[in-house]
Amino acid sequence: MKNKLNGRDFITIGIFNAIGIVIYMAVAFAMATTVIGGFIASGVSFMIAATVYILMAVKVKKKGVFTISGTLIGLIALSGGHLPHAVFAVIGGIICDLIIGNYESKGRMIIGYGTFALADFLGTVIPVILFGTASFVERASKWKMSEAQIKEALSYFKVSWAVGFGLITFVLACIGAFVATRILKKHFEKAGVI
Repeated sequence: MKNKLNGRDFITIGIFNAIGIVIYMAVAFAMATTVIGGFIASGVSFMIAATVYILMAVKVKKKGVFTISGTLIGLIALSGGHLPHAVFAVIGGIICDLIIGNYESKGRMIIGYGTFALADFLGTVIPVILFGTASFVERASKWKMSEAQIKEALSYFKVSWAVGFGLITFVLACIGAFVATRILKKHFEKAGVI
């Protein structure tokens, strides 16, 4: 296995990320219809999109797959004015690639993917916890959230809630990655796709 990404790898990563990001966005928007749903949207999105991302990683099997994925998610976040989310997405991708290593361990792939999802989640909540609620209130108003919804959402922007929702995000993403590895073994390996 050559370690350097080539043109074919970039095309594969691009196609799978397009699919994964569409799934992520659709699930996140559906989940964000409630305040609690908005806080677990990242975990549920990554759980549902796990098969796409894990299949992509197994097909390419080279360092940088999740760094590129995190960068693409980060660019989308940045286009919406969410710089901290963009930074955390890229950092999460880098950490995920470091954890996965040489793709010899399914356990490391599952933990790496969970860490990738956790970083994505943290990029949305840590800025509000550290720097205050003004930016969230401004965005929430644009999203047509009512004053009661904004007040409820702000009550969850505490370290204890962030830890809890972060743990939920990590666990959901790991469950998705575990199921994805089982699906790949059962269906895609037999079909010769990977």
